[in-house]
Amino acid sequence: MKKEVKDKIKYETLDWIKAIIYAVIFGTIIRLFVFETMMVPTPSMVPAIKEQDRMFVEKITYSFEEPDTGDIVVFWTPFIDNLNTGRLRFFDRFMDFFSSDQFDGHVKYVKRLVGKPGDIITLKNVPDSFWDGIEKNGADDLPYWVKNLVNYYEEVKYIPTRIKEQVMQVQINGETPEEFKNIYYTKDAVFDDDDFWKYMAYPDKYSREIYNSDMSMVYKGNFQNETIIQNVDLALNFFKSYNNAFAYSQTYEELYSDIDLDEYVYTENGQVHIKVPEGFYYFMGDNSMESLDSRFFGFVPKENIIGALFLRIYPFDRFGKIN
Repeated sequence: MKKEVKDKIKYETLDWIKAIIYAVIFGTIIRLFVFETMMVPTPSMVPAIKEQDRMFVEKITYSFEEPDTGDIVVFWTPFIDNLNTGRLRFFDRFMDFFSSDQFDGHVKYVKRLVGKPGDIITLKNVPDSFWDGIEKNGADDLPYWVKNLVNYYEEVKYIPTRIKEQVMQVQINGETPEEFKNIYYTKDAVFDDDDFWKYMAYPDKYSREIYNSDMSMVYKGNFQNETIIQNVDLALNFFKSYNNAFAYSQTYEELYSDIDLDEYVYTENGQVHIKVPEGFYYFMGDNSMESLDSRFFGFVPKENIIGALFLRIYPFDRFGKIN
């Protein structure tokens, strides 16, 4: 009788071990080829996607076809992100354990695809009719960050001209696509100075150019909840701090060693043009005032593409598909 009990326990234990092994193998296959998880590290797609949301990312679609302009895409940062790796929890780190070693220290970002290889991207000022329309109809139908900007100054007539001049619309190959008609961007970073990425990579080398530049940046103060304009030319430390945070010198040299960036980032008739090289994409966040995107860190290699957002799994009160 004891022998039968022992044999039964032995067989059941073996069955459990097999089941666990099969589950691990099956789960690993799903993780590697079907789904990925991510923690959203920045507020660049607010309000649809909020900072620290946790998502399921579907990986199959972009394994077989190229993402379309206007798609919201998840990708590995092209740089080591020392700012946001510290925010990853145990679960995030465990799931990233299965990723390629080449992305160690990198973080998953989610942005809108603005430029594909061969596309030429520019920003143009919104017309006066844009501001007239706000005075007449209000700001309720505007994107999140533009509405906040208008509400901060209370009335359009109080918005300083230098702030208005930062509100832009994107043009791709000379036209604003339909899906971008109600999306607006700030004229920051590389669109303000076509040598911005060089400054990020080598701030000491270009310190004189930085000091002499008239670059400015509109951003939302994370602590004061204010809209502020900061003159970047007053702070070489801005470039030094981000260079260190992103190990950007290394990124710049690895990505662009075979590319003459002056052929792809140039100023023509006073307007910065970005031409996307083969093998790369260009991304920007909808919440432009708080978006760290390709304007700041440059092109994203195709191999960094992970997939498309599928499901928000946390917080639980907003569980569901992404609209």
